[in-house]
Amino acid sequence: MQSASSSLEAQWPDLVAAVSAAIDLEATARASGALVRRRAIRSAEMLLRLALAYGPGGLSLRAAAAWAGASGLADLSDTAVMKRLRQAAPWLGEVAGALLRRAAAVPPTPGPLPGRRLRVADGSMITGPGGAPKWRLHAAYDPVAARLTGLELTDERGAESFDRTDWRPGDVALGDRCYARPPALRRMLAAGADFIVRTGWTRLRLLDANGAPVAWERIFGDLAVGEVAERAVSVDHSGKGGKSRGAAVFPARLIVLRLAPEAAARAAKAQHRRQSRCRSHRPLQPLTVRATGYLMLVTSLPAAVPASEVLEAYRLRWQVELAFKRLKTLLGLGRLPAKGEALARSWLLAHLILALLIEDTSRQLLDSLPPPPAAAPRRCTSLWRVTQTLRDALLVAVRGLLSVAALLAAAAILGQRLHERCHRRRTSQFDEARRHGHA
Repeated sequence: MQSASSSLEAQWPDLVAAVSAAIDLEATARASGALVRRRAIRSAEMLLRLALAYGPGGLSLRAAAAWAGASGLADLSDTAVMKRLRQAAPWLGEVAGALLRRAAAVPPTPGPLPGRRLRVADGSMITGPGGAPKWRLHAAYDPVAARLTGLELTDERGAESFDRTDWRPGDVALGDRCYARPPALRRMLAAGADFIVRTGWTRLRLLDANGAPVAWERIFGDLAVGEVAERAVSVDHSGKGGKSRGAAVFPARLIVLRLAPEAAARAAKAQHRRQSRCRSHRPLQPLTVRATGYLMLVTSLPAAVPASEVLEAYRLRWQVELAFKRLKTLLGLGRLPAKGEALARSWLLAHLILALLIEDTSRQLLDSLPPPPAAAPRRCTSLWRVTQTLRDALLVAVRGLLSVAALLAAAAILGQRLHERCHRRRTSQFDEARRHGHA
């Protein structure tokens, strides 16, 4: 047992030190009620380790109890592990929030828009057991620094909005069509930030210099493939029943790029697929079909920023989709096993804590790596491989390395955790055969 404990402690202090630099684990655990009775779990570090082993570590409740007992961490039943993790959900949220605040305080990395910080807002659904939508993760992502700067967990009914992120002067928000909502855009401008959002010909009420609706047919008809058109427009908000129309208009720029025929065909196919999912029997309007061949952006950036730089910045919006893919595939965030709300929240927050620690460590790793050789232009840094490598290293720090001898030495503890109720006749045949052998 001594060798198992020493192996478990080998790399864990470094990980605890990284978290403790952002938050006082013991004080916050006591204040939040995560640690009330210090029996098996005697410190906040032990509770954090148990949460990380159960969440991103991939252990079930019973396997987490067996691992804790075999490693000398704590002697707990699976029910006790479940109760501890349920109670720790608010505290794990505080830990994740502290790591986020530390990430947001890092000076921005120079990007395609000098003097401005790009932040992408997006959301992703997380399904529960049985494949039913259960949670929505809202994120703000810095595509230049490759790190999360804002996170929020809601149920599946929580709408995506720029209002879920705190914007600061100098920020440039990137968002898909669902973020093109005038009230939220106006509040962002009041905070001193700018925006670049994608739109459709009906998504926003855009007015030209004469106060008339934008003539989309005229814009589309004058463009060749790859050509860009720009118009000074005003964004109007009609409100419910059109009562707010003309009351709160603010200026913006409309940038339209005609897509290549292949990209336009893919966009048209996706539009028809969305129409089929809505089970609408009404045919698409001709202008809707035509608009699929164009990329339409609305931005509040001044005219001094060329349209080409606005388009280049918006292309980085896809980085948040890749970040979600890494979270779900490499860290397993898309395979939520817990049904109860409190336990599910602890499971999700443990994954996000590990993801934030990976991003902190990846910055140090990327700064120490030599740049790709100029003779190999097709070679680039793979954030997928960086995340995968650091995930494996941090999970070893969490779970340690248990030898076969250590497991055999802990057979008495494991015996209490590796038995289950016999639901079928065949599952009990092994024990019956062993009894005959020992008779």
